Amino acid sequence: MTGLRSKGLALATTAVAALTAANAVAPESRATREYVNAAAQSDAFERLEATTALALSKSGAVRAFATRMLSEHEDSTQKLAKAVSLAGLEPPQPGISGDQSAFLAALQSARGDAFDRLYARHQALVHRAALATQEGYAAEGDVPTLKGLATDTVTMVRNHITGADQLVASVGSD
Repeated sequence: MTGLRSKGLALATTAVAALTAANAVAPESRATREYVNAAAQSDAFERLEATTALALSKSGAVRAFATRMLSEHEDSTQKLAKAVSLAGLEPPQPGISGDQSAFLAALQSARGDAFDRLYARHQALVHRAALATQEGYAAEGDVPTLKGLATDTVTMVRNHITGADQLVASVGSD
């Protein structure tokens, strides 16, 4: 009986170890961490610029676009957080990049029509950068949950580029 218990215990221990190994999340790759941080920073930057536009712009077109960006980037932030959690990864560090900080500072110091033109140009530029990030991870990502999110996000970002380009045409350029 003791031999049977030992074999049963050994079998159970092996089964638990196999299940644990199958469910373990591999450490994230550098590309995945860079993607998660870039996506989170992009969303944070978009929310900050949109909030600034709502506070400083009198243009109906700018305000409408900023309202849309605020809402859609709040939603994409939540989707990213959920995908990161489902993948068992660490959440991204809060904040924006140094380049984004400089863009935001420039925007916050502009006024009137110059503000509207700068906001529109920023939106066209930063959404093109975001598209490259999303398309890159959608094609080459190594975490299926995040790769699926990137694939889904590409369409949203393309729509934002179209809207930003229309905004640039609407408010003019320098």
